Amino acid sequence: MAHRPVIERSLAVACAACLAAALAACSSGVSESNGATEAVACDLPVVVGPLPSDLGEASGIVRDPRRADLYWLHNDSGNDPVLFAVDTAGTLVGRTPIVGATSRDVEDVALARCGAAWCLYYADMGDNAAVHPDIVVHRLPLPPVPSDAAVPTDPVSPLASYTLVYPGGARDAESLFVDAVRGELGIVTKGRNDMVELYVADLQALESADGPVALHRVGRLDVPIQPDVSSHLVTAADLSPDGTRLAVRSYTALYLFDWAGSASFDTLAVPEQASLVPAIEPQGEGVAFAADGERLYLASEGRDNRPPQLSRIDCRP
Repeated sequence: MAHRPVIERSLAVACAACLAAALAACSSGVSESNGATEAVACDLPVVVGPLPSDLGEASGIVRDPRRADLYWLHNDSGNDPVLFAVDTAGTLVGRTPIVGATSRDVEDVALARCGAAWCLYYADMGDNAAVHPDIVVHRLPLPPVPSDAAVPTDPVSPLASYTLVYPGGARDAESLFVDAVRGELGIVTKGRNDMVELYVADLQALESADGPVALHRVGRLDVPIQPDVSSHLVTAADLSPDGTRLAVRSYTALYLFDWAGSASFDTLAVPEQASLVPAIEPQGEGVAFAADGERLYLASEGRDNRPPQLSRIDCRP
């Protein structure tokens, strides 16, 4: 979301308090989880550089399958629905407007095969106060590869729009992934109710529905949430290109789960994790696997006169 003064104060305090510990943990290849020391295979995150100023509210990021150095990003609430193309240096290389899609608070974007083509799933699902009766995910065609950052490509429009509802009432979520092989759309909640939950919907059911589709609650994820510690809130998710690892990030940490579909997912599994504090993001809100499945790119909003930021972290399986 665009305005979080309480989160920003909490995040700044959390970052200042744990930076030294996080640096030591990452450099030694371990991190703390629920009092236990776990081996992780992630290097320290590296700041790539600033993102374009037009991405001051950068929220979602996803790779383009046609070019290894191309990523699509979008802003969240209060901004026009536009997809921005950047390279792996964070340089703007193109932009594509979206017409015909809702944009109440778009928080994440995901990539998946849709038939013989590729599609982007554009999730209008932010709900800080958990008051909206439903959320909407739009399936968009992948925009043309941009050739000139100064000239917007033709707009794209949804190929389909899905309305979803949570069982038991509204939730706040900013994290979306799509597993086209297993036919699932997944949502990870932010953790405002002191738990991070995983919900899924069947893609075929979404395509055939003529009204809202109820999400299925898979369970609670072992992502540490502490009352009044806003830095732990979950802000993005992505599925690895081979569909075997689910990345979930908070403002300050990255969690990597083994993934083989929701039917076999163990919600009690403790994920590998790595601190993102060394990247010193203004407000980290996006994560996307690179094509190799080992590097991940991190997108951050701008905050307190700091520009939006692109970072990366390498995590070997």
